[in-house]
Amino acid sequence: MWRLNSATLRERITSNQAVRRSFANSFSSSSKRSQHVISLQLDYYLSPQFAGVASALVNNTYSSKGIDISFLPICPVGTEQAHVRKHQNANPSGVTLGTVEQNIFIPNLVADPSLKTTAVAAMFGQSPLCIASLKDPTLGDGLKMKIGTHEDTVEIMQRIFPEHTVVASPRASKNTDLVNGTVGAIQAYTTTEVPALRRQLGDEPFVTPMEGHNGAKLGYSQVIFAPHECLQEDHLDQKLAVQKFLEATFEGYNNAVRDPHEAVRMVNEAKKMLNLDDENNDHWYPSAEFDVEMLAKCNDYVKRTFQGDRYGVIDAKRWNNANAWLLEG
Repeated sequence: MWRLNSATLRERITSNQAVRRSFANSFSSSSKRSQHVISLQLDYYLSPQFAGVASALVNNTYSSKGIDISFLPICPVGTEQAHVRKHQNANPSGVTLGTVEQNIFIPNLVADPSLKTTAVAAMFGQSPLCIASLKDPTLGDGLKMKIGTHEDTVEIMQRIFPEHTVVASPRASKNTDLVNGTVGAIQAYTTTEVPALRRQLGDEPFVTPMEGHNGAKLGYSQVIFAPHECLQEDHLDQKLAVQKFLEATFEGYNNAVRDPHEAVRMVNEAKKMLNLDDENNDHWYPSAEFDVEMLAKCNDYVKRTFQGDRYGVIDAKRWNNANAWLLEG
């Protein structure tokens, strides 16, 4: 079973400690036959980073485990927990799950403990966040660089790059803004914008990873979280639903790691099924080669979550160390 590292913080919010949990090892056969209603709030349009979800959906792994899954509309960046909480309150008999990065998840909980959401697993073992630029930002020429970033990342970006100016900028036009000189650098992901820029520019952009820069500890990425009440012992059916979702999703990631080309096909098929990839943006490159490279890069981060015999495991020490850095600012 997954060992769950709780990020609810609840009354223990000042301790910045993750509470370790585990699901029960067995349930009654009648529970196993029940249908579990799950709503999923992704923090981005369906793409290779969600290959495990796509694989489980297209291969009917969710339905085979008794899960009736639906997908909520994409929400504004940084509001995933609020949307999960609102939907769960309106649908208390089901389970609403979400995904978001740890560097967004934890500050949100500190700012609003009433969100009452708990991290249960992670798709990526490390954040792929970076800044991409057309010139080396470490040359030290004394010139401030304007970094365009998503509005929910401005504060953290300014902490990591205090020598530069950080501004909120549109997500959909980031690569164009960089190439046109509107900004000197952009918030990017090593899995997505970087390989797209290489193809657009005909050369590698300068990439500065955020993890470790000026001591930054961003923790996990694509954290899967659940409403706190759905993990309680007196809500066993909802708790089992979360467990079954994790089993199916990480079976999907296992398939993606073993066969990236097939996983690309799963992602494309899931896009057609769900119509969740409707954002017009400039950081995708229209080629099968790009899709496979992006998925392979995502797989590298998925592999970082492997512990024991499964993917998705959150290590309590790493989680807490990241929380300490995220909260000290």
